[in-house]
Amino acid sequence: MQQPVAKQFIELKGLPLMWWTLRRFREALGEDLDVTLVLFPGLFAEFKSLEQKHGPAGVHRIVEGGQERWHSVVNGLRVLPETGIVAVHDAVRPFTSVATIQRCFEAAGHHGSAVPTVPLKDSVRQMSGGTSVALDRASLRAVQTPQCFDLKRLKAAYALGFHAEFTDDASVYEFAGNAIHLVEGDLENIKVTTPEDLLIASAFLTRNE
Repeated sequence: MQQPVAKQFIELKGLPLMWWTLRRFREALGEDLDVTLVLFPGLFAEFKSLEQKHGPAGVHRIVEGGQERWHSVVNGLRVLPETGIVAVHDAVRPFTSVATIQRCFEAAGHHGSAVPTVPLKDSVRQMSGGTSVALDRASLRAVQTPQCFDLKRLKAAYALGFHAEFTDDASVYEFAGNAIHLVEGDLENIKVTTPEDLLIASAFLTRNE
């Protein structure tokens, strides 16, 4: 990201990215929102400093992150109740629409899982050694967060252990024999991971002023 701070703490329009993310979830869920923040231990003090500067982020508890995403989610799940619906979300996706958040929770309540996806815009090719082959993008989808799940089933899936091929929570849930239910995602639900993404994020915020 070429920034001196963690990407979730980069400030846009006077607030860290994560503050914008949590604002959107509060708008979608209101008083039902209960947030567990999984954070690298070295960032705890910086988070507290940012809360002193910008006001509470709306986090109910903080737990330490792990070596991989899988380990971080496990740490977060340990402090949650045994039943209910949980959403696992990237802190640097601040523009998830209220409708997408609500749609994911509702679908997970009915189906046990809800994973937002969007169609691919670009043509794609699959690499194999020194050659490649074109894939039909109409049959492919880009996966987003929040990924919502039945808590009991997700905890049971994570209890099966870590596998290097896991890429997200849906892959863990599916590995345990559970079906993945896809829902409509949001093209503005970008993940801010590069300097170019910051320009887009700033444009979104300016437009909404």
